[in-house]
Amino acid sequence: MRKTSAAVLWASAFILGALVIITAGRMPENAAQAGMATTGTGGFTLMTSSMGLGPDMERYELLYVIDNQTQMLYVYTVDNAADRRIMLRGGSFLPNLFRVGRGG
Repeated sequence: MRKTSAAVLWASAFILGALVIITAGRMPENAAQAGMATTGTGGFTLMTSSMGLGPDMERYELLYVIDNQTQMLYVYTVDNAADRRIMLRGGSFLPNLFRVGRGG
């Protein structure tokens, strides 16, 4: 009786494992998303995000650049990637931004 129960449990475990693997194989791949940050050489940190404006399939992108040496934040937009241009939209001194954010 015990051997039969154990065999049934093992068989169901293998079936469930196979179903998990099959289901995982059918899941869509994760597309690359804006919002990845990277710290490069030269003391700059870069991050992109979607602005929420623009055509549904091609949202405009924001590029945030932090100069780690001067503690400045610069915000650029990429309205049309085909133009190969970025536009500076603003910048600020990071310690001031944090002070305002804390209500000071």
